[in-house]
Amino acid sequence: MVPVKATVDVDLVRKVREKVLREFEKSREILETDEFGIEVSLALSDEEVEKLVLLALKEAKKPISWREFKQIFSGIVGEDRLRRILANLKARDVIVELTRTRYSLPEYVPPSEIGKVKNPRVLSKILSRRNIQ
Repeated sequence: MVPVKATVDVDLVRKVREKVLREFEKSREILETDEFGIEVSLALSDEEVEKLVLLALKEAKKPISWREFKQIFSGIVGEDRLRRILANLKARDVIVELTRTRYSLPEYVPPSEIGKVKNPRVLSKILSRRNIQ
């Protein structure tokens, strides 16, 4: 069996990244700017990064792959921190992880993907929203 190669939806990444960058610029606190225009800013809190992750998922309105997340958040937050925040949101059943390392809000899991949900506790939320018994 040949593994499915993950593809990146370039248009989705561009659209979501633009929205996330706008919100990032609003929330970051610049400490100083030197004579060359280089800015030193305070790192975002985990809560602020969580809000950006949820914003990205709301904007996408469909599952986002890990590769797409890395591109969306490049230069905003490091990969290790992004993984930790996604894992925390998943553990709290705020987001859904699907097979092939894709993430979604429960309301945006396509019906054909319900069987691919990796955190089953959130499955009841998905099913109750869709009135599936």
